[in-house]
Amino acid sequence: MRRLVLAAIVSALLLPAAAFACGGCFIPAGTSSTPVLQNAERILFAHDTVSKKSYVWVEIRYAGPPGDFSWVLPLPKVPDVSVGDSWLFDRLDLATAQRFALTYDTSENCSYASSQSSGFGGCGASSTNSAGLADLAVPGNGQNTVTGGDGVTVLKHAQVDKFDYVLVQATDKTEGSAKMIKWLQDNNYAIPTKAKPILDDHVARGDVFIAVHLIAGASTKEIRPIALTMDDAEACVPLRLTSIAAVDDMDVVVTLAGEGRAIPKNHMHVVVNPARIDWFGGAANYPQVLASAIDQAAGRAFATEFAGALPTSITTVANMNQVTVPTFDLTALNTAILATTTTRGSAWQQVVAQKLPITQAVAEVLEKYLQMAGNADLVTFYQAQAASSAAIIDPLFHVDGVALAADLETAFCAPVRDMAQRLGSAPKVTRLVMRISPSEMTKDPVFAFSPTLPDVSNVNTAIAHGICRAGDYNQDAERLTIADLGSWVFDLNGGSYTALKTATDPRFATAPAALRVEVLDETGNPFEIKDSDVAQVDAAIASAHAGTPSLNLQLQPAGDRWTPPATDALFGTSASSGNTSCQQGRSPAVPAGLLLLVGGVILAIRRRRAE
Repeated sequence: MRRLVLAAIVSALLLPAAAFACGGCFIPAGTSSTPVLQNAERILFAHDTVSKKSYVWVEIRYAGPPGDFSWVLPLPKVPDVSVGDSWLFDRLDLATAQRFALTYDTSENCSYASSQSSGFGGCGASSTNSAGLADLAVPGNGQNTVTGGDGVTVLKHAQVDKFDYVLVQATDKTEGSAKMIKWLQDNNYAIPTKAKPILDDHVARGDVFIAVHLIAGASTKEIRPIALTMDDAEACVPLRLTSIAAVDDMDVVVTLAGEGRAIPKNHMHVVVNPARIDWFGGAANYPQVLASAIDQAAGRAFATEFAGALPTSITTVANMNQVTVPTFDLTALNTAILATTTTRGSAWQQVVAQKLPITQAVAEVLEKYLQMAGNADLVTFYQAQAASSAAIIDPLFHVDGVALAADLETAFCAPVRDMAQRLGSAPKVTRLVMRISPSEMTKDPVFAFSPTLPDVSNVNTAIAHGICRAGDYNQDAERLTIADLGSWVFDLNGGSYTALKTATDPRFATAPAALRVEVLDETGNPFEIKDSDVAQVDAAIASAHAGTPSLNLQLQPAGDRWTPPATDALFGTSASSGNTSCQQGRSPAVPAGLLLLVGGVILAIRRRRAE
């Protein structure tokens, strides 16, 4: 089984075929006082069971000088290279990333009752572990002639969007990757010497290397996700090569579309302990808890944030209100009507009517034909125009609608629509995440699919109950209830919610960040791992691949890793019902009769002052 390497990270669909290996982003020595570091990676993988094609999108972001960065990727075969758009990754985040909701229910022992759901904002604000791929920057050498060299053959040299790329292969393997590295360095690709042992493996297998530059004059904001189409391929996350330029606790987000729930084969799996989440603080500590949970699995594990059919709609905030919109509105990507327009006004009217997403790629095409932005930032300008209710009437400014539609189709609509349709039609979409440091990047994760493991919701909920210990209106405690774990009372510390931290309560001091550490496989239930067996399991599954059991050790499954504190008894029931708002530091709701009384007193005072 051969492995294709994808540049900062590639997701994976396990199939009995070639596998994605791992690439890296590198910065030339001595050209910058601050190294370019990879701080996050997002990868998307889908497979067409009819054509047997694997589709991989790798997001690329960059925030430094283009001339200080190179991107080199080993591949088992010559790929078709195109571009995608980060808009699709962002929509996937909204649909599948973790969300935390704290719902306020009936109060205890108060002379009123409170009941209010926080939804996914306010007290129960969602915490999304968003991530982006490592930044890609390369010397912008345009379409310069690229020739082979000693021991290296150039298979293809082409341009796609703002990228100039070459496909090269070593014809002389006697010195490992030494001649390939020399060729890359001679052509302004900054490959560090310490990458040689990893690249040696790929040269020995006869892998092809894709090396990418930006074309001359391209700006870093024009960098798009790279899209690769390969024959049947098992993808892998290229952590070994990524480790060369990675940061501690780097976010890795891998989205996979397949026949079942995606699972890591040669990495462990963790379930984050909800008792460690700071529920009253909007779950803001989730990334840190996730990192700690993975550390408890030798630093090499994934957590499943979502698994199931891709949601058809997502909830976003617009004009301070929550709105529900399609995850992928394919009607917005239809350019047929736009092709019939002939003026600036009619073309823009269709752009707004269709709710075409205004991304960098879209804004560039719009400006090419509509010429409205001038020197303004293109995305900012066109997004503001789309949000404005003012119509643009300009019948004298001619626009070639056919050419405009064709360019939008190529630059944005077609690739996004095609991948969105693949995701929407897949039986399961899985979002796997990890936070990992360079020292832990010792193996390249591979994945498979389980048809029997249950779906995983990305919405996490807990319930809060206000408590009035004295049986009056004075709420001096809060109860937190987490399903299947328990229900506990927390002091308000003088009525202040700012000090109410569930995650740091002494009763939870021994609570592990990982509720479970386990090994997942294509068949059977998760196998829970004891703390004392983690290192042994980590080594035993290092070479696991799809189609064979990951773990062949005879081990005793772990029992419960942690026993939650005993559930606190109820203080009593509330006398009546009512509603309160979900706000940090809120006080109990005042009964309606008392509000009327207070209102009457205030009104009387105002009248007396007026007299």
